[in-house]
Amino acid sequence: MRRRGLLALVVVSLVIVAAALVALVVDSRRVTGSPQATGQAYLDAWAAENLAEMRKLVASPPPDFLDQHRRLSTDLQILSIRLTPGAVVRRSEQSADMPFDGARQIGELGQWRFSSVLHLAVRDGGWKVVWTPDTLHPGLAANERLRMTEIPVPGTDLLTRQGKPLPHDSGAERYFQDLTGKVDDLYVDPPTGWAIEAVSSTGKSRRLVVFRQAAVRTFRTTLDWWTQAAAARAMDGIADPAAIVAVRPSTGEVLAVADRLPGQGAFYKPYPPGAAFERLGQEAEEFGFGGKLKSGLGGVCGTVRRAGVGDAPGADAIGRNSVRATPLCMALAAAAVQNGTWRPPRLMSEDAVGRLETDGRPKPRKLPPQVLAPLRSMMTAVVTDGTAAPSGLPEGVSGTTGTAPAASGQDHAWFVGYRGDLAFAVLVEHGGAGAAAPIAARFLDAL
Repeated sequence: MRRRGLLALVVVSLVIVAAALVALVVDSRRVTGSPQATGQAYLDAWAAENLAEMRKLVASPPPDFLDQHRRLSTDLQILSIRLTPGAVVRRSEQSADMPFDGARQIGELGQWRFSSVLHLAVRDGGWKVVWTPDTLHPGLAANERLRMTEIPVPGTDLLTRQGKPLPHDSGAERYFQDLTGKVDDLYVDPPTGWAIEAVSSTGKSRRLVVFRQAAVRTFRTTLDWWTQAAAARAMDGIADPAAIVAVRPSTGEVLAVADRLPGQGAFYKPYPPGAAFERLGQEAEEFGFGGKLKSGLGGVCGTVRRAGVGDAPGADAIGRNSVRATPLCMALAAAAVQNGTWRPPRLMSEDAVGRLETDGRPKPRKLPPQVLAPLRSMMTAVVTDGTAAPSGLPEGVSGTTGTAPAASGQDHAWFVGYRGDLAFAVLVEHGGAGAAAPIAARFLDAL
């Protein structure tokens, strides 16, 4: 009997111990809260700048948890933060991720949007945020801090005369890039922008996180959006390097520069003008040859050296041998024929050009009537009955064709002309005879 009682006591004890173990296991599986609730509470506390509450929701927060958040807010001048949670993704029974979108309102940058993820896990019977510097901002390493810095930037947004950006693939982009720096020189205050950098603890490693350019000033050039677009589209599909320059004869304003020549050739690379230069030769200086063009962006007109021996005088007279001209120069020559006065080109207002070209600009020059009359007659005849007649040029156009030998390959092709208060030059490198006038026709038809 005594043995039975002892056995019963042992059995009862084992049952009690087993029950206790089962209860302990069941309690261990009871997790308070949910990843959704913890993640939402953390984001709410973050948006309210309740750092103490945020710290309570973090598993094993670093000793400087509060300092890291305060330093970020101070360094970036954060005025407020808005956080929007996404749907929780369960990774396992005890881990989950909550993606979220954020928007920091920063003093100098304005609104800075970012996207990140809260990593959550079960710790000590409840859901907690597993915090790293990456939680503070995506991509931030443990040894980095974010800081804002002011950096110099191009501060002028150049526009066409209508206040619009350049047309797509216009061929004037390189000119606008160069002109931006010159226009910036007109202003006393240097343009700046704001950037946020990630800087290592040693200060030796820096990487750009985000950049926001400050509000820029706008500056209208003389380029006409419609004329520029027509010039650019007229050259679409042309395999050879080419350029169209258009100017306003009455003012010298550059209305279009669609340049697909190497090295901004429309302004800076003189070519033999061929027959497009013929009865201009004797009045070359009156058309700007031999000097620099002070347009606000520079440019050269061309050269006419005195002929040497043999057939050099004849070659010069038809735009070969020592004669060289840029498309800009030839457009100005056509403008002078149309208007009766050669005017220096400009890409901006007279006042702005005057401030940039401090050593002065050449004065307009009237052409002698005895030179103008035969030139106008010849240029009209070329279009109506001459070499340009088959090109489909619209009514009212006067102009002249030309070809000039290249160092290798086919001749360069020119067409130079005017219609109303518009003068232009078309050059096609190695285009061969007759290549330029049809491009001029497409250009004019699109206006």
